[in-house]
Amino acid sequence: MSWFSGSSEQPAEAFAAEEQHRAGGLASRIVAISSDPGHPSQGSLPYYREAYQDASQNAATHTSQPGR
Repeated sequence: MSWFSGSSEQPAEAFAAEEQHRAGGLASRIVAISSDPGHPSQGSLPYYREAYQDASQNAATHTSQPGR
């Protein structure tokens, strides 16, 4: 669940960069977990994916877009 929802959000480049960094770290973790069927975090994989989607959406929402 995103903390920020709605299309009226203003760009916040520092927050967007932090969320992009978080998404990158989560993506790396998802790959590591997915590539090892015996990984102890296999059961948490859906939560990692949800967090990745949230971070990616936050980054996109708070990045300045052309024509805004």
